[in-house]
Amino acid sequence: MLDRKLELFSYRGGALVQLDQVRFARKFQIGSSSPKLVAEMPGGTRILKRGNPFDGGVGNIDEVLNAVVREG
Repeated sequence: MLDRKLELFSYRGGALVQLDQVRFARKFQIGSSSPKLVAEMPGGTRILKRGNPFDGGVGNIDEVLNAVVREG
């Protein structure tokens, strides 16, 4: 969940984190040619989507999410 109004991010019932503490990134996957989309937070890294070359991968969604979060 990404709430721009309250400036909060949460992942699958995890702790709420301030948006200024979250960074979205593409990371390599072992055994795959496609990257995965992750959210990097003080409490650790969470996988949001595993890319797949047959379904289009994750594209540039990390850049889009980071821009949306920073616009706040």
